[in-house]
Amino acid sequence: MVEEGSGVEMRKFAVFESAAMFDHSLATKLGVHFFLWGGAIKFLGTKRGHDRWLQPTEDFTIKGCFAMTELGHGSNVKGIETVTMYDSSTEEFIINTPCESAQKYWIGGATIHAHAIVFSQLYIKGENQGVHAFIVEIRDDAGNICPNIRVADCGHKIGLNGVDNGRIWFDNVRIPRENLLNSVADVSPDGQYISAIKDSDQVGLATAIRYALSRRAFSIAPNEPEVLLLDYPSHQR
Repeated sequence: MVEEGSGVEMRKFAVFESAAMFDHSLATKLGVHFFLWGGAIKFLGTKRGHDRWLQPTEDFTIKGCFAMTELGHGSNVKGIETVTMYDSSTEEFIINTPCESAQKYWIGGATIHAHAIVFSQLYIKGENQGVHAFIVEIRDDAGNICPNIRVADCGHKIGLNGVDNGRIWFDNVRIPRENLLNSVADVSPDGQYISAIKDSDQVGLATAIRYALSRRAFSIAPNEPEVLLLDYPSHQR
């Protein structure tokens, strides 16, 4: 997690592939810890988070999971319902699960791991600033679930039962201001929202168009190139 370079990335994938040959559940758990939890810190965070979290992630002194999907929202990240507000008097974020459909659902590692990347709508002074990622401790060093957090196992599955998929609820859970992954936006100690992105709608549209000019999906006839997303009439609309 702390080294850079293509060789480092290839070693990661080699370990992942080797683990998958032995046990798919083990490979999944490694993927969640290194690629989802660790990857989120690396790419969504800054030096502030890197210095604190990446080395312990690599050493396994911290074990993390990735709490994005909810019972009511899977791939539709924009629609997730977990809510976070900021308390400038204590310089803390307060995370809540406002309804049952907002529970974090099918989270790999949730019933064992001690920390989670939690994706949530962020409200600053009553204004929704969109989805942001936060680091939340869900278990203490002894493995006990932290106060104001509820965790439940998703139960037996038809496969990959070595992966402890779980559900997570938050009830006024407080975390330090520094636990916001702040590569694109931050909140000052006095509660000012700071972002280098001045027009998120335009940035999102530009990103979607660039992606649609490179991503292909399905071909019209056998042995023909797959069609660019932007060539689909449904995508153009």
